[in-house]
Amino acid sequence: MGTISVQYNKKPSVVDAFKMDMSLPIIDFNVEHVEDKEYAIYSACNYKDEVIAVIGLIRYDYLNKEVFIKIMDETVGPYFYDMKKTVFDKLTPTKENSFASEWRRKVKLKYN
Repeated sequence: MGTISVQYNKKPSVVDAFKMDMSLPIIDFNVEHVEDKEYAIYSACNYKDEVIAVIGLIRYDYLNKEVFIKIMDETVGPYFYDMKKTVFDKLTPTKENSFASEWRRKVKLKYN
C-alpha cells in the first residue's frame, strides 16, 4: 500500500485528509497525534458484510502545502495500536486467524 500526496490551499483536517484516499463508509474513528506533523487515524469501516479496522497515517508538509496519506487495513498488521475502545467495539469478529487477529490482540492489550 502506497502513500499519496495532495496539494492544498486550506489545510484539511485529519479526517478530511483520510477521506481523500478512503472510499469505505466510516462508522466511527479516533485520531492520535503521533509526532510533530503526523497523525494516525483509527477507523471502523463498513466493508461488504463486515466492519473492519482501517488505519491512516496523515503527515502535513506546511511549507509546501501538501498532505501525505497512507491507508492500511488491519490485515497488514499496522504498527499502530491506539484505537479507542468505543471504536474497536464496533468491529465485527474476524473470520479467520490472520494478521488482523494479531493486530486486534495487540489493540486489546492496551485496554488492560
